[in-house]
Amino acid sequence: MTDTTLEGLKRQLDLEGESNQLSSIPGDFYHRISAYAQKLRRSTGAGGSESANRLIFIQVRLIETMGRQLLELRARKAADQNAVSQLLAEERYLCSAQTKSKRRLDAFVDALASGKPSFIDFAQMSENRRSVTIKFVKHVNELVGMDMKRYGPFEVDDLASIPVAHANVLIAAGDAVEVVTREET
Repeated sequence: MTDTTLEGLKRQLDLEGESNQLSSIPGDFYHRISAYAQKLRRSTGAGGSESANRLIFIQVRLIETMGRQLLELRARKAADQNAVSQLLAEERYLCSAQTKSKRRLDAFVDALASGKPSFIDFAQMSENRRSVTIKFVKHVNELVGMDMKRYGPFEVDDLASIPVAHANVLIAAGDAVEVVTREET
């Protein structure tokens, strides 16, 4: 497929939906669709009419919707057919998180059903040790965490990596917001 327009994305989605097997997609498919969306977005602005800008916005939303459908369909097919290696690199990037999550879920359910409380304890301990990066939106005095460590004090716009349990309390209270790091995206 050499067409990188909205129609080309629709054709690829239809082709994928009609087949039980993964269809062949050019290696630069997503890059070209993204470049097309970028071109669309750049064409909006003060120089264009309101109706033209609305049409461009609709096209961008269609790219989002059809792109998501195509990715989800291909990921589901690859998982069902044990064919993740046939996906494009960016599709495998998306599937790796799903695969890890499924393995964890399966291991947890197995431990639960097999009577392995040590695995449940391990999962709980691992989650309690996990840190999250937060940005403070209010002044927060020094805290003593459940781990008996001292955190803070923190000022507005300070960033800190703290245990997830403490971060959740601060976020729920409206004192901080979670920051998504590159490693999480």
